[in-house]
Amino acid sequence: MLGIAGAVASVALLAGGWAVASVFRSPGQIASDAAAPPPSVITAPVEQGVLAETLTVQGEVRAGDQTSASLTAAGEGGVAVVTDAPVAIGSQVSPGQVLLEINAQPVFALPGAFPFFRDLRTGDTGRDVEQLQRALNTAGYSTTADGIFGLETERSLTSLYADHGYEVPKEVVAEDSSAATEDAPAPTQEPSTPSNRAAQPVPVAPTVPEMQAVATSSSFVVTSVLPATVVAAPGVGSLPDDAAVVFAKGSPIASAMVIAATAAQLEVGFEAKATIAGAEIPLVLQNIGVADEEGLVPITFVTAESATVSIADSSVGEKPVLVVTRSVVAQDALLVPSRAVASRGSSRYVLRQEAESDFQEVSVKEVGELNGISAIEILNEEKLKPGDLVRVQ
Repeated sequence: MLGIAGAVASVALLAGGWAVASVFRSPGQIASDAAAPPPSVITAPVEQGVLAETLTVQGEVRAGDQTSASLTAAGEGGVAVVTDAPVAIGSQVSPGQVLLEINAQPVFALPGAFPFFRDLRTGDTGRDVEQLQRALNTAGYSTTADGIFGLETERSLTSLYADHGYEVPKEVVAEDSSAATEDAPAPTQEPSTPSNRAAQPVPVAPTVPEMQAVATSSSFVVTSVLPATVVAAPGVGSLPDDAAVVFAKGSPIASAMVIAATAAQLEVGFEAKATIAGAEIPLVLQNIGVADEEGLVPITFVTAESATVSIADSSVGEKPVLVVTRSVVAQDALLVPSRAVASRGSSRYVLRQEAESDFQEVSVKEVGELNGISAIEILNEEKLKPGDLVRVQ
């Protein structure tokens, strides 16, 4: 019994001592527990690419260079109605193709430098006649472009209308009124043989007026280059006073609206890139416009000549992010965080990770720095490649 009691007492003393030791700690223990843990090693991968200053803007893909051609057709009593719109928006039109039908009459697309300002008929001369002749030639109707509206021009114009199922507009050349104004000769009298029959009128053949074809100015919409894509055109219904057909030529372009301060940082010729329809397309800044009433400046980009893929027609309406390059610090360089580049006097080096805690010093030259990223070159034939991890100081 005494032995058991002694053992229990010993256990109690040991437990009490452990409890006291867990509560009361020496100053050294407290300082050790309060010390910061050893710093962990931070690394970053080496990348390869272009180090450049860029601007990012929200863009939109739209059809290429756009021009607007007014419609001047007026119907009887000043009423003009689009009775047919055979050309779908977004489709291409060729020279001599019917764009619209206004008051049941065709409106043709023709190439030219200016809109027709008068109706043309046989005997007319001038640059507008020559433009009509050249346009008919382009549309496939052989016509001598001599600036004189003659029978050949009239035949070509008539064929253009007939091939699309219409009759060419015509007007009377001249009316022969001599038959109506000349008196018929008096009948010869035979006094020896009186007659009880009334004098019969002398029959006169009806006069058929001569007609000639007319090229009415309202029958043509003129644009500088054809074929072209129709971007906008009036639909069937009443024709607005300011009605026009909008054409686009060339490949689609990317455009954006930026504030004046941003536009001031840009120059025509700046390179850009955008991901459109899943493909990264290199672009070139083509034009910087004039600020509108809200202070926004339009800018436009075209596909770069060096591009292997261009903006597709089907991409019109997409709104990609445009990344514009303002200046290039380094081309095709190794890129690391600037804090990974260490100094020793005038020399520079990075620490390439070999193992978890093993780093190899690699001598480098810092080519340039931008926004915390440095472009470097390797010295002394040492090894460093994209994907290697370097220590960030």
